[in-house]
Amino acid sequence: MVEVILRASFFFLMIALSYALKKIGVLKREDAEALGRVIMNITLPAAILASFRTYVFDVSMMLLTLVGFLSTVFMISLGYFISLKKSRDERIFYMLNLPAYNIGNFTLPFVSGFLGAAGTVATCLFDMGNAVMCVGGNLVFTDLAVNGRKNGRSIPRSLLTVFTKPSFTIYVIMMVLSVIGIRLPGFVFDFASAISPANGVIAMFMIGIMFEFTFSRENMKEVLAVNAIRLILACAIAYFFYNMTSFSYEVRKAAAITAFAPISSAAGAFCQELKGNQELEGFASTVSIILSLIIIPVLLTVL
Repeated sequence: MVEVILRASFFFLMIALSYALKKIGVLKREDAEALGRVIMNITLPAAILASFRTYVFDVSMMLLTLVGFLSTVFMISLGYFISLKKSRDERIFYMLNLPAYNIGNFTLPFVSGFLGAAGTVATCLFDMGNAVMCVGGNLVFTDLAVNGRKNGRSIPRSLLTVFTKPSFTIYVIMMVLSVIGIRLPGFVFDFASAISPANGVIAMFMIGIMFEFTFSRENMKEVLAVNAIRLILACAIAYFFYNMTSFSYEVRKAAAITAFAPISSAAGAFCQELKGNQELEGFASTVSIILSLIIIPVLLTVL
């Protein structure tokens, strides 16, 4: 338990350090975009690839992917119905923030640092289902809800943009190779393993740069509603995987922790593209990150 608390505190310190460096002008908010590109195109794909070194395909593990997908579909549908009679900005807010999970940049560093390859693969499989909606689907359906078809977006083409994301492509390739029994040469995993430890550090620095202490009494109701609904679903998913499945301890624990991932950083970019309320979006994201920073280390310690 002491080791878990100590290592979790290192993540907090990295976030605090990058936030402090931003406040004194050493780092700028724009630097988070560059770090995000490094994560999405280099360190996160490497971390995913390294986690498959000892993975043996188990069809039952695809339950994680199914739950990851269905949870996002359920939540964006819920956001649609909750916001039916609300303003355009509120529709965008509910539909983008209820279903989005920041797993790769936030939760995966925690899981890989504490639960090893088995937990990392479990988190990756959950994220595979989440990614279909998180990096494309949520934007498409929210756009249709608030703008109709006037923007001319093609749903199939927009959903296929998920395959332009290196992390998702690595998931798919490694799963296919695992199913057909092909093993990559050892030096490929060695190279990925040399890069992957940087993912946690860079991710925490990016979060610290993006972190903002904002407070808006006017928007408190919507922010609390979104985060409360997300926590209720997270508790249900965590209970299901941890207590009602027969997966290994590492997999069950990883699934439970992943359910409490914060709002995806993609939601902010989508909100900007749809010209929604970015202040409201930033406030909700900050609260979500704070909650995850409290809950995930606690779960790592007590489960």
